[in-house]
Amino acid sequence: MRRKCEVPNNESFKLNSDWNATIQLFLQDCKVRNFSKESITRYRKGLEKLSQHLITLQLQLCDLSPTVFKKQVLPSLLDEGLALRTINCNLHIYKSFAQLLYEEGRMTEPFAAEVRLFKLQPSVAHTFTNEHLYSLLTLPDRTTFTGLRNYVMMLTLLDTGIRLKELANLQVTDVLLDEGSLRVNHGKGRKSRLVPIERIAADELKRYLLERGTLNHNFLWVTLDNKPFLPGGIRTMIARYCQSAKIKGIQCSCHTFRHTFAKKYLLNGGDVFTLKSIMGHAHIETTEMYVELFASDLQAQHEKFSPIEHLAEALNLLSESEVNGK
Repeated sequence: MRRKCEVPNNESFKLNSDWNATIQLFLQDCKVRNFSKESITRYRKGLEKLSQHLITLQLQLCDLSPTVFKKQVLPSLLDEGLALRTINCNLHIYKSFAQLLYEEGRMTEPFAAEVRLFKLQPSVAHTFTNEHLYSLLTLPDRTTFTGLRNYVMMLTLLDTGIRLKELANLQVTDVLLDEGSLRVNHGKGRKSRLVPIERIAADELKRYLLERGTLNHNFLWVTLDNKPFLPGGIRTMIARYCQSAKIKGIQCSCHTFRHTFAKKYLLNGGDVFTLKSIMGHAHIETTEMYVELFASDLQAQHEKFSPIEHLAEALNLLSESEVNGK
């Protein structure tokens, strides 16, 4: 039986002390599970959003049940007019929060367990064309250190599909040229993985390592002052090259290289399960989104290389030759 909540007598409704204590318990659990600072901040903000709605609805923590959440809290969230992607992000937080409370015996059932995430339309994934890539890769002056570094960074992004922060956090010891891979130690969700890198990019990376030399730190990418090349600087570098290449109509960023890698991987016959592993996606649904986004390109590629079409063409030619021979 659910215990009855104590309702504040004052006119200004406030959440009781149980709420703040429970939030701190949850955030501490996130730290123990080695969540990144960015994730913990996002979780805290999501729970602050939930607290605002509970105050508006004059609900305490002990009022929350699957029915109350579904019939009162969720409609309140939707009425705020937030994007469904943002609501899904918050729902993911609430599900984790409710599950912890249930496991800790503070609730008889997780209040958000029955709520499903909203189905989203795939967003546009901007990609570079071959002409864009040619322009970008011919811009750096590879006779200079920064030009070589920038060229190799763009090659690495295109050949591996890694994220901006993953690129910036690479250490010299993460470059496993003998194995033909890079070790990503601080991927999304703090998960590590090995990412293949092929011969051309690997050879240029080896050349860069010789130019970088031995320093008193292990960061792979460095500035002229031998300091780590930070994500903000990398982001600015990519934006400037895109501007110089006069690339318009698409978002120019490290993530555009990531989308381009995914598209070319699929068009060249790569399978979605291997792509999931390379890109470090937690769920196969995220990877399958690329299949939906590039469906028309994949269809055109299939028509171009369809074995049945080629077989039919060969049979037609064979039939004609036989007829002519007779």
